[in-house]
Amino acid sequence: MYGNYQVRLGGTWTRTIGTLIGLNVGVFLLQSFSPGPHGVDNLSWIFGLLPGDVFPYRAYTLLTYAFLHGGPMHLFFNMLTLYFFGGDLQLFMGLKRFLILYFGAALSGGILGAFMPQGNVVIIGASGALFGILAAYAVYFPQTKVLLFFIIPIKIWVLVLGFMALSVYFIAVGGGGNVAHLAHLGGAIFGLLYVGRFWRIGSLVSDLRYKWRRRRFRRIQ
Repeated sequence: MYGNYQVRLGGTWTRTIGTLIGLNVGVFLLQSFSPGPHGVDNLSWIFGLLPGDVFPYRAYTLLTYAFLHGGPMHLFFNMLTLYFFGGDLQLFMGLKRFLILYFGAALSGGILGAFMPQGNVVIIGASGALFGILAAYAVYFPQTKVLLFFIIPIKIWVLVLGFMALSVYFIAVGGGGNVAHLAHLGGAIFGLLYVGRFWRIGSLVSDLRYKWRRRRFRRIQ
């Protein structure tokens, strides 16, 4: 399936994807029964990521923030993204590597998100982990088409590149609404580094040499 042309019409349901979705939905229901001050529930204050207040006593929030959500639509679209792309990746990568990708992207997003400007801000949501999944999917299946806004067909590698460019832009100039762009970018970077094997220099060099030999062989033929 690597590099083949596909049209993305639905997802693949697995027990792991169902468990992750169930955990997120269950935590959101608990949030609904724990209202707190300033329009933020108590669970988000305890387990959400507070920039400037992470190390050392709240380091656990670098992961727990990824299971909290700010509203039904926030939860719905994140879980829809997980369903659309997570199952295929799990089957392609294997359970262990998929879980490393998911939680590694969430952690990477949390680490970068911790450096957001301080203030009365709580970072919550699975978006960091999902940006890692989208980035990995774009590496493995770059020609897959998705429907942007459920209308516009676009190749997933273009979509992911556009999302990352927007994140960089809003980080640089500010604004961008109530969105943790640093967390998104952190998740995407982890996904690219992990599945792209850029951290394995020997394997990367071997892959490049193999591709160069194939290129020369095709020219000779």
